[in-house]
Amino acid sequence: MAAKPEMRKSHHKNKKNRAHKVNLVFDEAKRRDFLTGFHKRKLQRKKEAREKLELELKNERKRLKTEAKESYKKLVVSSRSIPELETLLQEQYEDDDVTVKIEELSTNNIALQSNWIGANQPKYEKSDCEDEETEEIPGMELTERKKREKVAEQKFNSERDVKRLLKKEATKKVKKSKVFQMKNKIEKQKQKKKSMQLKKQRIKLKEKKSKKIRH
Repeated sequence: MAAKPEMRKSHHKNKKNRAHKVNLVFDEAKRRDFLTGFHKRKLQRKKEAREKLELELKNERKRLKTEAKESYKKLVVSSRSIPELETLLQEQYEDDDVTVKIEELSTNNIALQSNWIGANQPKYEKSDCEDEETEEIPGMELTERKKREKVAEQKFNSERDVKRLLKKEATKKVKKSKVFQMKNKIEKQKQKKKSMQLKKQRIKLKEKKSKKIRH
């Protein structure tokens, strides 16, 4: 039998691609920026939140100021007499030796002029049912008592009283405002942090003094 010719394996070496080399360069400044980037971004977010809060506070103050002005105008107008109406209620017309005077009439004025009884003013007496309700044990009432809200009419003697009332109402609105509540919360957190830092400093000073005394 004829021998089979041996097949030689050809090993082709992979050529190195020298054009795509990666050169690593150590840059201390860039490394520092990367490591401190988290803190910088945190400070940036805090700054943006502070600016947003200040803008909201500014808009809230403007809104409260305009509301106070409008309510002040309404209170001043409602508390003073209107001259146009007064002149209309007391106008006189002369025609053919007859003087006609227009006045506002009420039942009380007519009664005084004509010696009449006047308008009916009923008086309400307490019934026996009301007395029985007072004798009931608290927490065991059979009937629910109706809450009567007393609306007191406020009379303003001067402009100062009006301003005082408006200031009181404005402070109530400020306390209820979400923006101002957020601001107060942030201020409290700052004060708490500051007090904690001062406390730590005092503890450190005490420790240093105690070490010096021992030595």
